[in-house]
Amino acid sequence: MRVLLVSTNQERSPDPVAPLGLCYVATATAAAGHDVRMLDLCFSTDVDAEIAAAIGAHRPQVIGLSLRNVDNCAHPVTVSYLPHYRRVVTACRQASTAPLVLGGSAFTTMPAFYLPALQVPYGVVGEGESAFVELLACLAAGGEPRAVGGVARWDATGGGVTVTPPAWLPSLDAVRVDRRWIDTRRYLERGGMANLQTKRGCHYKCTFCAYPVIEGRGMRMRAPEAIAAEVTSLLDDHGVDQFFIVDSVFNAPRGYAERVCAALRPLGRRIRWSCFLTPGNLSGELLDAMLSAGCQSVDFGTDAAAAATLRGFRKSFNVDDVREASALCRARGLPFCHSLIFGGEGETWETVAETIAVMDACRPTAVTAMCGVRVYPETPFALTLLARGEVSSVAALYEPYFYFAPAVREGLAETVARAGRVRGNWLLPGQRVNDEESLFALLRGRGLRGDLWRYVSRLRLGAALAPARARTSE
Repeated sequence: MRVLLVSTNQERSPDPVAPLGLCYVATATAAAGHDVRMLDLCFSTDVDAEIAAAIGAHRPQVIGLSLRNVDNCAHPVTVSYLPHYRRVVTACRQASTAPLVLGGSAFTTMPAFYLPALQVPYGVVGEGESAFVELLACLAAGGEPRAVGGVARWDATGGGVTVTPPAWLPSLDAVRVDRRWIDTRRYLERGGMANLQTKRGCHYKCTFCAYPVIEGRGMRMRAPEAIAAEVTSLLDDHGVDQFFIVDSVFNAPRGYAERVCAALRPLGRRIRWSCFLTPGNLSGELLDAMLSAGCQSVDFGTDAAAAATLRGFRKSFNVDDVREASALCRARGLPFCHSLIFGGEGETWETVAETIAVMDACRPTAVTAMCGVRVYPETPFALTLLARGEVSSVAALYEPYFYFAPAVREGLAETVARAGRVRGNWLLPGQRVNDEESLFALLRGRGLRGDLWRYVSRLRLGAALAPARARTSE
């Protein structure tokens, strides 16, 4: 079959992110014998025209649409991407009668919403390498994919949405990705880095996290040798020497990160990469191995630095772990960021103050602070809120829904904004306090690559000192 795969994402803040997941699906679909074309809309200035041109050139028999994000996950300036997705669907329908199939991480979090909202008959939930190929076989044979794992179907006559549970791949050994489907070099120039996946799934039990919904609860690892081969290809075939490891947590399960670093160590002088870490399960030996393998910065999914809120989030580490992880990074001169979510269960003004104080003591390169917990369907926190009657129905979570602990519901955003204003290393997505987008544009304009939070504090310090320098020179 002729298949057109469309990456619909156009969000480029703080960086444009290459559609790695759709590249995996495109590679598997082509390997199954289908004639595949891929359209990446990330940098498009005329979505309707580019969709029409791609459909006209390829004449697809099936069109797959990848939905990456539900919204920007920020409060109070929240942006839903549903209107954009509707525009993409409309443009496809105006140019073709081919059946549409939805997929991607956003779709997987709420298939029962997206199919009727966009009036699309089929979708793929979870991993698409096998499910999408099997769905294509059913469509080609004129059948209904009722027995295909990971397929959602919408009955427009009133039957609602039915979802077959995802068929998670038991192993990633046979999974391959071809970067020819996208302009990798353009992402490097516009975003500063490529992306790389070493594993899928997450076995942690953080209450609000959608990673287990999107990738499964069991961690499945790739062979470190295959990862090193992919990085070598990024270097030699695409000229890419900077990348972000997109795993939910790089330093889990225990021992695996060390094996990956050992495989990457021969390339360590040629590459620079970043990743997400948990403050628990971290040692100086692992950080040394990461540095030898080319690691240039790390982002801790800390979320809170007070005992009560960490318990509320069901985090696997404690405040001492946060302090120790920070000290390990500082001792090695490794730039590090703590990402926080204020307002979770158990949050009080005392825990807010404690988290801020711990951050000050940890002296991170940067802090990314969000207000309110974005609640997604099927997460443990969503089930808790539904059971307590604090959320009327799952449908209430389809639109951006943010939870605030009652004790800090009034005034939390203002309190966090004040903390951010007086700290030059804090970034506040959704608050528009420190104008991060202008800062990032300035930094990218200077040719900087990688995680831009590494430079924000120095840039703001330079801006603050500029008036003093001007006065001194007069």
